[in-house]
Amino acid sequence: MNTKRILFVSPPYHCGVVECAGRWLPSQFVYLATAARRAGFEPVIFDATGLWKSHAEIAGAIEDLRPDVVAVSAITATMPDALEVLRNARRAHPGVTTVIGGVHPTFMDREILEHSPEVDYVVRGEGEITLEELLSCLAGGGDPANVRGLSFRRDGGVLRAPPRPLIRDLATLVPAWDLVDFAPYTYYVYPGSRLAIVNTSRGCNNICTFCSQQKFWNRSWRGRPAAHVVAELELLHGRGVDTVLFGDEYPTSDRGRWEAILDALIERGFGMRFLMETRVDDIVRDEDIMDKYRRAGFVHVYVGVEATDQATLDLVKKDTRVEQSKRALELLRE
Repeated sequence: MNTKRILFVSPPYHCGVVECAGRWLPSQFVYLATAARRAGFEPVIFDATGLWKSHAEIAGAIEDLRPDVVAVSAITATMPDALEVLRNARRAHPGVTTVIGGVHPTFMDREILEHSPEVDYVVRGEGEITLEELLSCLAGGGDPANVRGLSFRRDGGVLRAPPRPLIRDLATLVPAWDLVDFAPYTYYVYPGSRLAIVNTSRGCNNICTFCSQQKFWNRSWRGRPAAHVVAELELLHGRGVDTVLFGDEYPTSDRGRWEAILDALIERGFGMRFLMETRVDDIVRDEDIMDKYRRAGFVHVYVGVEATDQATLDLVKKDTRVEQSKRALELLRE
């Protein structure tokens, strides 16, 4: 019996803002690839975004690989290109099953299924377990209606299975880094660097009105154990990665866990560079340990100032003060 194959594709969307800093692989695919393996599928990652591949090149890869499933992830800005990937997949390989997930599909699953025939299944919310169960259904003839977190068409309408609870223990997630060639991924500030994205946590428990994350993660935050994070960094270091972007929304939420990560990085002395984003009030909170940020290897910290007017900050429920933003920037510069 031939092993079934799933092709993960990042849409060829470019905005020119974040991309001026570097090139990196979307981290969701290395987690979803492990889920696919657990379902008995062979995962292949085609990073059209980071490697600047065209729709024609994606279609050519689909014709060559003949995957059983093509899966894409999308935010609102990338939806047109994500749908184009799936349309081309259907043209190149008419029997393919198509799956889409991510923030936009989570909230707009019904609209997508009603207006985009190129989409077979929408994975809502956190995708690893949902995708694994869906692929097991496809391979074994099960009923996808029993897969929580899944939406699809049935009997002329849209069937929305109940939502899936969030994964309690993030240490159970194992990224398939063996699938990744890091040579093309880099932080432009350091020519020749090799860059990977690592997530130390998921979610955010703040209530900023402009941000989709509070809805996507149900206003929750979960952190990976410090030892688990450092073990992954050691693995990546062994694969030649020297620069890491912490891609989570709020890595510093738990001061004790965060300081444990900093201490472990200092102790291990990987010599890696680190990039991240966080809140200004956490930087002010950590004034007494800012030296650890530097000793651990942090070279780039993005903070969400959002506005320099207190009335605006209050309006969007940022729960920070203008003075905190100024102080955070001073501390980072120092």
